[in-house]
Parts: sequence; C-alpha cells; structure tokens
Amino acid sequence: MTVNERAGRWLFASIAGVLLLFAALLIWASFYQAQRRFDLSELALQRTQQLLQIRLDGFFHELAEDLREEAAAVDQNDSAMVFGRWFPLLETHWPILAIRLADENGNEVAVVREDSTYRVMRTAEGSKDGPPILMRYSTGAVPHPVRGPWLHDTDHDPRERLWFGKALEETQGEPSWTLRMRDSTGTPVLQLSHLIRARQQNEPYRIIEFSVDLTRSPWMDTRSASLLQAGILLMDDEANTLVDLNASNDADMAIAVDHALSSWKVSKTKAPFTVQGGERTYRCLVSSYPLHGQALNTGVVVDLEPLGVWLKPELVALYVIAILLAVLTVLLFWAWNRKRSSDERIRKQAKRNRSQELKLAKALGEREVLNREVHHRVKNNLQVVSSLLNLQAMRLEEGDVKTEFLRGKRRIDTIALVHHKLYGLADLRNVDLNLFFSDLVKALAEMYLPQSRSVSYEISTTGIKADQDTAIELGIILCELVANTYQHAFPYATGGHVEVRVQAVEGDLYRLAVKDNGKGIGAGEHQGSGKLGLEIVEALSEQLDGSFHMRTQEGVLFEVLFRMQHEVSGAGSKED
Repeated sequence: MTVNERAGRWLFASIAGVLLLFAALLIWASFYQAQRRFDLSELALQRTQQLLQIRLDGFFHELAEDLREEAAAVDQNDSAMVFGRWFPLLETHWPILAIRLADENGNEVAVVREDSTYRVMRTAEGSKDGPPILMRYSTGAVPHPVRGPWLHDTDHDPRERLWFGKALEETQGEPSWTLRMRDSTGTPVLQLSHLIRARQQNEPYRIIEFSVDLTRSPWMDTRSASLLQAGILLMDDEANTLVDLNASNDADMAIAVDHALSSWKVSKTKAPFTVQGGERTYRCLVSSYPLHGQALNTGVVVDLEPLGVWLKPELVALYVIAILLAVLTVLLFWAWNRKRSSDERIRKQAKRNRSQELKLAKALGEREVLNREVHHRVKNNLQVVSSLLNLQAMRLEEGDVKTEFLRGKRRIDTIALVHHKLYGLADLRNVDLNLFFSDLVKALAEMYLPQSRSVSYEISTTGIKADQDTAIELGIILCELVANTYQHAFPYATGGHVEVRVQAVEGDLYRLAVKDNGKGIGAGEHQGSGKLGLEIVEALSEQLDGSFHMRTQEGVLFEVLFRMQHEVSGAGSKED
C-alpha cells in the first residue's frame, strides 16, 4: 500500500470519525434542549428582575428628589404651599396620594387625593382643643372649594404616626420609607418622610411626608417588551403586596402570580422556583430590595411557553445539521467507491513515476559527484601550483621578488582553501554562507598565526544561501579582505575584532561587509605596490555585477555590493 493510499484511507477514516462525532453531538444537543429551556428561563428571570429593580430605583429616586424639593420650600405659609405647590404636584404626580407637613407641637396640614377631589385637613397641637378641620377642593388647574369646612369625626395627632417617628430616627439626613395598611382596604401604602431641622432656636422641627401608590407610576408601565409577558410583585417580608401586576392580562398568569405569592410566603426562598398556572408552567424569582428604612422584596413570574419560540431557531438548525450529515454520509460513500476505482490507475502512474524518479536521482547523484570531484581536483591542482611557487621562491634571494612570489603562493592557497571548504559542504546548490564563511575565517586564522591569535571574529549572514559559483567568488573576496586585516590591521599584540556580515539590501542586491577595529588605513596606503588584493576584490565585485567600497572610521570597513538573480531556499542565489 502506497503512502497516498494510506493517506487517503486515513482521510476517509477521519471524515467518517468527524461525521460520527457530529452525529453524537446532534443527539446530545437534542437531549440538551430541556436544559437550554431551563437556562433561558433563568436568564429571562434575571433580566426581568434587573429591569424591574432599575425601574424601582428610578421611581424611588424621583420621589426622594420631589420630597427634598418640597422640604426646601416649607418656609412659605400653609396656604401658599397647599395652593401654590401641593395641588400642582398632586395634579402632575399621579402616584402621590397625600402630602403632609407636621411639626413637633402636633400641628399638621395635609392634602389627600380622593377620587376627583382633594381633601385638605388642618390639625392644631395634636387635636388638644378639638379634632382637625376639613375642606374639600376640586381638581384641575384652578381648585375651588366644593365642601366644608367641617370637623373630623376623631381626634388626630401626627406625632403618633409611624412615618413621624421613622423620620425622627433618621440620623443621616436622608428620607425614610415606611409601610402602612390602608384602614379601609388593608392595601399596603408606602410613606416617604423627611425631617426638616429648625433653622432658628425657637423654631420647631418639621416633618414632610408623601403617601405613594406604586401602581400609578409610569415607571411600572408593563408595556415594555421585557415586562410584557411577566407577572410582577412588590411586597414586604410578610407577603403584603404593594404591586401585583399581570402584564399580559392572562388568567393563567394571574393564577401563577397568586400561587407564587402563596408559595414564597411559606418558603421565603431567594432561589428560582416553579408554579403552575392552569395547564402551563411558570418560573418565579423573588429578590430582596432594601429601601432606606424599609425592606421590600421584588418578584417576577415568567411563562416558559414563549421560550419555545426562542429555541425554535436552534431546533431548525439541528434539523438542518441532521440533513447535512445524512447528505455528507452519502457523499462520503460515493467518494470512497470512486477512490477505490481510481487507486489502480494511481498505482500504475506511481510505478512509472518511480522509474523516472530513479533515473533523475541517478543523474543528479552523478552530477553531485562530478561537482565534488571538480572542486577536489581544482584544489589539488592549486596545491601543486602552490608547491611549485614555493620551490621557486626558495631559490630566490630575500627581497621584493621573493615577497611577491610568496604573496602569489598565499593567494593560490586561499583559492584552494575556498574549493576545499566548498567541497566539504553537504549541499553545493544552496550553499549556506554562514557555515561556509565560518570555515573559511577559522582556516585563515590558523594560516596567519601568530598574528591572528589575539583577534576575535563574528559572522552573521541572516540565513542567506547562494549557488556555488557566487559562493566561490564571495569566498575569494572574503579571504582577501580577512587576510588583509590579519596582516595590516593589528600590528601590535593588543588584540582586535573582525565582523563579517551579509544582508539583503533590496530586490536582488546584497551587501557583504568586513569591518575591523584596527589601526585603519592612511591616505594612499591602499594603492601602490603590494595592494593587489584590493584590486582583486574590486574585480571580483564587478564580476558579481556589484561594486567595492572602503571607509576608514575607528578601523576599516570593506563593503562589497553584489547581485544574485533569484532566491534559493528562502535566501538569495545566483542562477547557474
């Protein structure tokens, strides 16, 4: 079995495994729908509860600000407050049922909303000299008396009221909330009271109070999309309800709200619970809602049936996925059958390809061996020439002629070194310049001992690779420049450092830089007798379609710009 056949079978097996996995996930998702329905109900409860409490925050904050505003205006006389402020306030703030202002002596003036009229009651010194005096006024822009005055049936002392005492107990200067039951209906009513401290020594302290019905507030408008399908409860710890709203006006929802109230009155749980309303199931959640001076609880009841609409897209998606899985399964078997019929043709073609690959591999191997043999023979021939020059130099007397002979010998040794190091590389088509240059510089350091013993070097080629022809020319250039550095840059035994860097400039242009921190080159020292090495470097740079530059600054920087026509294995290389 070929590698492609094994890969194909693994591919089909992997696809089949993925299909089985998706089928298992599909089965799991179908069973998970019940949990999703439960999670959505919890989310709906929490969001509805949050929205309800946000609206209550806004409502209670608005009332507290109105109360502070009225407290700031109590220096006006009673008539100015009643007609100038309280009647307009009650006319525009429907949730406020009554406004009262009492002092520490038992004096009180109160305005109470009664259907389509306002009842004004004045109490003097806690009814010490008689019951309160009552008047009734019409509502509207210009209230006018419709009955009275007359005396109340019983005495009245505001100092005996709970809201009066709660305001006195407040030490932080904030309005306080209390809860009382209406005498006639037993319905709880919230009362907001605030202590107005005396500004002068002989002036009594006063307390202003609002009686509030939350069901009249626009903040409790249940036509909001988030409250439309929910039942809403606001109650105290004894399950006395201030708000009992059925947003959808649904009889089953009303039954569920009553059951939720009864169940919570017994358990007092803060966790979600389930109740029945008719034939439907509802989820309920009651949370604490602390007011300043009064602890309340908010409750929401959510119908689970509409949650099915939310889950419908998921069910449709599951059906679509199931159909797609079935189609993919059919296509997989069809593709498998086609693959089996084509495997035989592929095997025959692979056999022909292997035969051709063997021929090509043999040809490439022979070429590689030939290349290495050529470099080896060039190195051997150059060594022979070097030996001949060395013998000839030994016959010469000391002087310029012998020196030039030895210089020529060393250059031939350098070229032989380049071919020798190139011959030792594993890949001659993509020559790794970093490895090639490192071997050359190391060999040159041994060649120029003892001058090179105290000289360190650093090579960085940024991963650039070149073909063998370009590598040979660059190797000869590098040998000439490094040899020049070892010979002339460090005349004293104080050590030094040589840096060799190759980097791309732009396009097919590259830069070879050899820099030392030696004594430098004076004006004209790079020309004249004995400076053939630099001329060789300049000539080789031109052969590489480049140029040679030299700068002296804290040492010497030799720079060769050259070109390579295309990239090899991620780096530049000149095409054969």
